[in-house]
Amino acid sequence: MQEPVLPGCFLRAKAVGLMPMIDQGEKDDKIIAVCADDPEYRHYTDIKELPPHRLAEIRRFFEEYKKNENKEVEVDDFLPASIAYKAVEHSMSLYADYVVESLRR
Repeated sequence: MQEPVLPGCFLRAKAVGLMPMIDQGEKDDKIIAVCADDPEYRHYTDIKELPPHRLAEIRRFFEEYKKNENKEVEVDDFLPASIAYKAVEHSMSLYADYVVESLRR
């Protein structure tokens, strides 16, 4: 998005990849997405299509902000959109199971 976004706003997003990450020894993968309505990014469908400098900025952001908190983080190579979609589906399934289980209590 080329314009500032206010906290709490909802934007339509499209997952284009996944960045595997280990944060203080725990899995903390990040879904990389583009704004589905942004003319500059909406045509992207996979992480490999993003400019290399943009990927470097994303990686550096996650590595550096954790260093500022004195936390160890490992960032692995970006994975394709197909993996990101599987991760989202898995998370949705876990959440649905959690909600159903909560309703049974």
